[in-house]
Amino acid sequence: MSQIVRMFAGKQTHYMMKTMIKRLMMTAIISIVGCLVFAQVNNNASTDAGKHAQWRDYIEKKQFEKIIEQAGKLQQADSANFTTMSLLGQAYEGLLKYKDAYNSFKVCYELDSTRIEMLNSLARNASNIGKIGEAIIYYKQVLESDSANFYANYQLGRLYVTLDRYKEALKYYDNLLENDPENTTILRAKGDCYTSMESSELALENYWAANRTNVENASLAAIVVNLMLSLIDPDDLDDAIEICDTALYYNPGHKGVRQKKAMVYYVQKKYDQANDVYSELLDDGDSSYMTLKYCGFSRYYARKWQSAIEPLEKAYEMDPAAVDVCLLLGITLGRTRDPEKAFEYFDRAELLLAPNPAFIRMLVIFKAEMYCKTGDCNQGAEMYYLYWEEGERQMSWLLNIDLCYRRKSLEDMTDDERQRYLYIMFLHATELIENPSVQIMRMTTQNRYVLSVLKKYDEEMFFRGADNLPMVLPNNIKTTLTKEKLKEIIGKVSEQIN
Repeated sequence: MSQIVRMFAGKQTHYMMKTMIKRLMMTAIISIVGCLVFAQVNNNASTDAGKHAQWRDYIEKKQFEKIIEQAGKLQQADSANFTTMSLLGQAYEGLLKYKDAYNSFKVCYELDSTRIEMLNSLARNASNIGKIGEAIIYYKQVLESDSANFYANYQLGRLYVTLDRYKEALKYYDNLLENDPENTTILRAKGDCYTSMESSELALENYWAANRTNVENASLAAIVVNLMLSLIDPDDLDDAIEICDTALYYNPGHKGVRQKKAMVYYVQKKYDQANDVYSELLDDGDSSYMTLKYCGFSRYYARKWQSAIEPLEKAYEMDPAAVDVCLLLGITLGRTRDPEKAFEYFDRAELLLAPNPAFIRMLVIFKAEMYCKTGDCNQGAEMYYLYWEEGERQMSWLLNIDLCYRRKSLEDMTDDERQRYLYIMFLHATELIENPSVQIMRMTTQNRYVLSVLKKYDEEMFFRGADNLPMVLPNNIKTTLTKEKLKEIIGKVSEQIN
């Protein structure tokens, strides 16, 4: 029995030994495999970390193409690595390959949709490839996590501007100004919005605020002054000159600002100062249409007619349809050296002005002035009288007609001229008596002259023993002036003068 037991015990021990050895071997194998796997994971992590560090270095050095080259060797599993795809997206964006960048960042979004930097990048590239709606969604996701995020607010403002949704854009710009109320770029962006909305006053308010924080910005100064010219009374434009001078201090010779400064002077009717600035611009090679035109206009209104001709002629060559240039050029030529050429411009202007009654009136008055200056008194008087009858009574018109006829003495005039001149003197005296607005002219030499002429007609009537004298109106209607009426007018004019 004991022998059997010993035999059984020996077999059992042998079996147990074999089992133990097998277990030890399995444990060893598992340990070895575990070590190998751990080593591989560590090796992969180390490899990724090295690759990422290298790629970040490439991005910092703007060597984006090197990343793209290495990206060609990536395995399918690498697309599941957030950092790898993010760096790849940055490289594509650096090379302006926005669609590839968008696709890379979209993978990042699917891996982790909470990272703000990635959301901004994804939105930016979505915008670059025209996916405006998606871009807005991603930027708004940024603001859900960080409502004060500058970049997302600013980009949302810009995107809504591209969609012409200016009120929504203003909301995001206002968000930014709450924390940075003097940000020139945002204030200017708001000004642009209001300009597009045709709210000029609000646009000026924001542009002006931007200018106060960035006085050296010449283009901004030009925008502010341009709006001031359209909105502010000419008498209150001194601030505009100051803005121009400040901008020119930092940007000497800036053409756009100098042009605006000259225009401010012109609008203020400071024609000599305007001419000085425009002349300097011309000397510096500025041959733009607006400079030529308003240099000519400034010289004209400063009564520098001879020097106004050249810039006006050049402006007219650039735009033969410019009615105002054509008219002023005609007047200037008429007042200087070439009445015949002046009428050529008047005729051209008449064709251009045909649909515009206001300009036609202006042309008629200018033509009347030219006729009187060139000695065609009847034609000039007829044109002036056309508007006089319609109620536009200006004493200067009568004076122009008077000066035209006055070139001859009464004794040298034809009967027709004497009759027409009598009516003009009668009309002048009547207006002097009846119209309070010309009372300030009572004591002038001109009115004394009118009185002296009327007395000569009175003497003629006395020596002829006539009870009246014939008169011819500028519109060729014939009438008479009685002796009693003439004496009455002479008496009233004498009282006013004395």
